[in-house]
Amino acid sequence: MTTAIPRKIVAEALGVDEASLPPGDLPLDRLAARFLAYLRAGDGESPAPATHPDAWTVALFDALVRDHPGPALAAIRAALAACASPEDVAMVAAGPLEDAIGAQGSALIDEIEHLAATAPRFAYALTGVWPGEPGAAPLLWARIEAARAGVPGLDDGAPLPPADGLG
Repeated sequence: MTTAIPRKIVAEALGVDEASLPPGDLPLDRLAARFLAYLRAGDGESPAPATHPDAWTVALFDALVRDHPGPALAAIRAALAACASPEDVAMVAAGPLEDAIGAQGSALIDEIEHLAATAPRFAYALTGVWPGEPGAAPLLWARIEAARAGVPGLDDGAPLPPADGLG
């Protein structure tokens, strides 16, 4: 399993020279912690400002979702594992997880179904994602619906499940 985002991908995603980055690849647990810090800095109605020191994590997640579906899903798993509350999960679900399904769902659906069946927190997070366009990818969304069927969800006020199976 992926434990770090390669330095080259981070530099490309952020539009910077690799030499300007700290040494080594970016550990997923560090990315997850910084991403959640940024998300938590928002006020619920609007995100944290672009000047927040961890705003770069959003750009990185966006680039991963767009261009690197495997590492994107690994980063999403790390973020979900690091969530401390249902509110944290909701932000990850409605953000990068929903974006990844919308952009790369057909490439990721087998792994998404596997994770939903084996990682309770991942299945819980799936209850917080919705299709972007009415009628978008109906077969994909049928599989998402099946993967989250019967899962006590975010909108039900269900408690945060354990992070088992995400690491």
